[in-house]
Amino acid sequence: MFATWYAAQRKTSHAWLQELHRHPETGFQEVRTAAFVADRLRDFGYEVATGIGGTGVIGTLHGKSASPHSPGRCIAFRAELDALPMQERSGLGYGSEDPDRFHGCGHDGHMVTALTAAAYLARHRDFDGTVRFIFQPAEELLTGARAMIADGLLDRFPCDEIYALHNSPELPAGHVGVPAAAALSSADDINITIRANGAHGSMPHLGEDAVAAAAHFITSVQQAATRLVDARTAGVISFGLLQGGTARNILPDTVRIEGTMRTTETEVRDRLADLLQDAAHATELVFGVLIDIEVNSVAPVTLNDPACVAATVACATRAVGPERTVENARSLMASEDFSEFLARVPGAFFFIGQDGYAPHHPKFVFDPDIIPVGAAIFAELARLRTCKALNSNHFD
Repeated sequence: MFATWYAAQRKTSHAWLQELHRHPETGFQEVRTAAFVADRLRDFGYEVATGIGGTGVIGTLHGKSASPHSPGRCIAFRAELDALPMQERSGLGYGSEDPDRFHGCGHDGHMVTALTAAAYLARHRDFDGTVRFIFQPAEELLTGARAMIADGLLDRFPCDEIYALHNSPELPAGHVGVPAAAALSSADDINITIRANGAHGSMPHLGEDAVAAAAHFITSVQQAATRLVDARTAGVISFGLLQGGTARNILPDTVRIEGTMRTTETEVRDRLADLLQDAAHATELVFGVLIDIEVNSVAPVTLNDPACVAATVACATRAVGPERTVENARSLMASEDFSEFLARVPGAFFFIGQDGYAPHHPKFVFDPDIIPVGAAIFAELARLRTCKALNSNHFD
């Protein structure tokens, strides 16, 4: 049924993609994008709320046996509104009209996938409960989900489960990958300041060497991490910024180190955070320096719920067949603030494969052929997970 309907819808969905791609907007600036989404949802007959968490948009639709006073089970689907602050080199005929902004992660395609599913469900209300489509600002900043939640999203627009998807060149085109547990890693920012009494390079014994201390600290962390964390688990610490000194022959008073930490298990995250503190204390003792270290949580692990994983696998199998459904798909060490929703509501995050460059590459192109794949899965999930039988515990 969906495939037949989409054959007539395809041109419209592609036009939506081109319109959104031409006019990218970055985090919390998605005014035009949010208006476009809200207008489409109103056209479909959804109840629409705007300005949630800044520029967020919510569309709500009740199924055949639901109403505002008796919504039944409510299933939510999230898509991202924002683009990247980067230049596009894709060569598309409908390329970005803003030289400094680009939908280089595929959020335009994710929005169109959600809108396509929303349009289909509005025409085919063969589901029992209620569906919500959540269009979130500022995913790239990893702050949009928190902003919506702080603005009362889950209190004003509650849901029983929530789902989201992402394109992935790591999977064959059109295949659907569903991670069994962690889909994406947590993200922590690491900020380190090493303070010392500087000295001349010819007389290092008259002061402390903050540069040598920085090198020792970084090496200690990288070596110890491979021995203190189970090799079968995922955890990585990377330092991308090292600043210190003004002259080649002067030992500086201060060295600054910045990095990130990513893991797919909370226990691993806590162990690595302890390791950073231990390495700092050991370096202080060896080099006589003072080290200030901050580990700031940016996003938790994107952790899928088992029942929602099973539902997603079942719906993907129905949409694309078992040969194109990848169960227990590999997690990625990238991070997503959809994790903030999953920390509060059961749900699942899954991937749809496509060819070409990876997201955030200037030549990235979202494959419009995967729009009906994601939209069909969303529609199947709406039917399956709003079923009245779930309220009666007939199945899970």
